[in-house]
Amino acid sequence: MGKLKRNRKNNKSRQNPLGSNPKSAKENGDGKKDESTRQSKILPLLNKLQSSIPNDRSMALAAITVLCEDSRMRKMLLKEKLVSIIMEQCLNDSNDEIVVESFGLLRNIGIEEGYDVLKHYWRSGIWTSIEGALGKIEKSFQYLIENHTNKNDKSKVQLLYDFTENILSLIVTLSEGSTDLFESVFDKIDPVLTLVIKLLNQREFKFSNAMFNSLLEFIYELSTESIDFIQKINAIPEFNIDATAQYVESKDSFNRLTKIYLIGIKFNNLEIEQTQRVINKSLVSEEILLTIFNLIIEIDLDELKETLQSINQPDNSQQPIQKGEGSSTVMETELTKDQDVKKQLKVDLSSLEISLDLITSIIEYLSINEENIEEPITLSNGLLEILLNKIYPSLVELINFELDNEFILSLIEKLLVSLINLSWLMLSNENLPIEWFEKSLQLWDLTVKISSKTEDKNLQKNCLNMFWSLTKALGPQVQPKIQDGMIEELLNKCNSIVKNQQEKEQQSNADDDWEFLLSSVGFLGNLAPIIGNTEKTFKISEFLLATIEILTSGTIKKDNEGLSIEIVNESINLIFDIFGDKDFEYDNEIFVQQNYLQRLTSIERKFKEFTKKIDKNKYPSSKAKGTETLMNLGRFIQYKASEY
Repeated sequence: MGKLKRNRKNNKSRQNPLGSNPKSAKENGDGKKDESTRQSKILPLLNKLQSSIPNDRSMALAAITVLCEDSRMRKMLLKEKLVSIIMEQCLNDSNDEIVVESFGLLRNIGIEEGYDVLKHYWRSGIWTSIEGALGKIEKSFQYLIENHTNKNDKSKVQLLYDFTENILSLIVTLSEGSTDLFESVFDKIDPVLTLVIKLLNQREFKFSNAMFNSLLEFIYELSTESIDFIQKINAIPEFNIDATAQYVESKDSFNRLTKIYLIGIKFNNLEIEQTQRVINKSLVSEEILLTIFNLIIEIDLDELKETLQSINQPDNSQQPIQKGEGSSTVMETELTKDQDVKKQLKVDLSSLEISLDLITSIIEYLSINEENIEEPITLSNGLLEILLNKIYPSLVELINFELDNEFILSLIEKLLVSLINLSWLMLSNENLPIEWFEKSLQLWDLTVKISSKTEDKNLQKNCLNMFWSLTKALGPQVQPKIQDGMIEELLNKCNSIVKNQQEKEQQSNADDDWEFLLSSVGFLGNLAPIIGNTEKTFKISEFLLATIEILTSGTIKKDNEGLSIEIVNESINLIFDIFGDKDFEYDNEIFVQQNYLQRLTSIERKFKEFTKKIDKNKYPSSKAKGTETLMNLGRFIQYKASEY
């Protein structure tokens, strides 16, 4: 439990590295201010976007693109039917630049707004526009390749590159919106794949590095999403990732991001290869991790920080939208300056982001014992050396950099997830490495720092998952690390979540709350038997029993069924661990004197009904685990009855 996947179905994982810092977004403007902004900026821009004068449309689109980096301004624009205007008019504009930028804007909005907006795109027929764009792209490349015109009109060639990149990344963004959107895209993916592979295999015509990377990004992202996609692309004779890798290695012009995408595509193939031939997981993982490490340590973090600070725009929502004395707006000038610097920055940030995803994936890959899932894994000495002395210090260095610079890289969550899974991997090893003890103490202090610097519920949840794994690694040595009031404060938050979920019909943040509750249960339940304080052990055990009783009572809404099943299963199994032996110093005072045996007997009846109602088709693993937990609960009650 507690191990985290990358959750690539969450569209927020596809960040715009050059976008505004979320902390700067003005979410809570008052009504008068919003109406003033609407009248003075929003409506004039949307009117210009529909102007008969191409330059006005282009100027408005550039300004809107920048405004959409700000959450408040983006929502105001969406409220005024921005998406409909773009799809109905801008995508069919006679000006090619407007068409290209419009697809890019749709992609950016989709990344920020997620499922609801992406579903609206699909229902509004975005794929028809994408198919039309793909046809134009294919014809344009065919003409360029046949006539070797890449040096004759660089602006048109660059526009074609931008067009291709925007279309491919929009397709990826759509596919990552949800499972149903992925399936819809996958059903229509064949012509896109044909074009991507054709361009990828084009050796005579030299593409820009960014263009080549967009082709690899498309394959990497979709192969990360789906084994079916990997099988489909591997079945195409023209696709040969090894040949592409050899081509890249033979040239000096490709950057580190190109190589990282290639590593990612090869890694995503391992799951299929594992079923076809015996693979030495340790050797393969060592090679990949070492390659990633050698690529990312070349990135100068201080230089990255300076570059970010030098190009950070002020609050775009406060910029005047008006023409200066020149031919472009203030915002347009800001948008186009230092493009080379921005491109390199994006390469470095994307390299770090994809590398972290790959490190997390490799750790997940190593944590599974295919031969016997019940048996611990055995990590080789070579792997332990790389994980503990190269990967771990790199992740810690990046986290400290983020902490010292107000999360400037927006990578803190990915870093935390990688370290959480690394911690669980160490616990899954046949023997917990001695070196991990000191690192666990260091990680605890680092996690406390992260928790103190953010109110973000998702980050707080991940901090709890880290505490959960570290508690299991450190055992009683964790006692001095528990801050005064930490347990009580967490218990109050959890009780509030359960109470709110009982009282309200529906909450938009229900899943976030339940995930936070599950992480809290895992951490507190593992802390209870080792905290060395009977009063605190009692408070935690009372919380676990009360949570079980409430969640099995049938008062929780169906929306939260999946997570509530996990919470109940985890809580009951933790009760087994806390009261597994009458010789525990707190057992008599809590279990016996508080009559827990009778309480568990009552819980058993409720849990039996609760387990029966679990849909085995919807939650197969939870159903199986619930059945097993129910059987163990009966045995545990008998065992505790025999102790006294």
